[in-house]
Amino acid sequence: MTKLPSDAEMTKLFVLGQLNNREIAELYDVTPQAVNKRFQKLGLERRPFANDANAEIAKVWRVQATQEAGSHHAMFPIQSLRLWLRIRLGDRELSDRQRRDALNFEKRVREKNVVLAYDQEKEKPFSWEPREPRDDRLVVRYPHVKGAPPLDELKLFRLPDTPLQ
Repeated sequence: MTKLPSDAEMTKLFVLGQLNNREIAELYDVTPQAVNKRFQKLGLERRPFANDANAEIAKVWRVQATQEAGSHHAMFPIQSLRLWLRIRLGDRELSDRQRRDALNFEKRVREKNVVLAYDQEKEKPFSWEPREPRDDRLVVRYPHVKGAPPLDELKLFRLPDTPLQ
């Protein structure tokens, strides 16, 4: 038996948007995952930050995403980049582990002076490469190819002057 309220009340909470999933979870003494699962069952999905982060990544790379094991989209480096972008977009619903992974991503970029590179043809498609002048302040290796967006459209990928908290 669930501690969450009726479907109608859950829909109302979703539509009003006054509480995030974590706050709803605390209110009803359940996990944020339970709230998310209930919203999914109702056909309601709150993933604007994750969707926006994926759209930003798609500006730079076409990351292989499949339902099979080994999908590039589910690999740890891209997950960490996605979480880091979610913080940059203002997402306040990251778990402590997600936030730690995102901050560790940035820490690695800063301390080792590297960028995350992607080559879908390689067995291990993600690699940490030494920063080059062409990388500017980006956290990813930008593919300088025809049809790629101008660098000024990649503001979210730039390292902020001070580390994220």
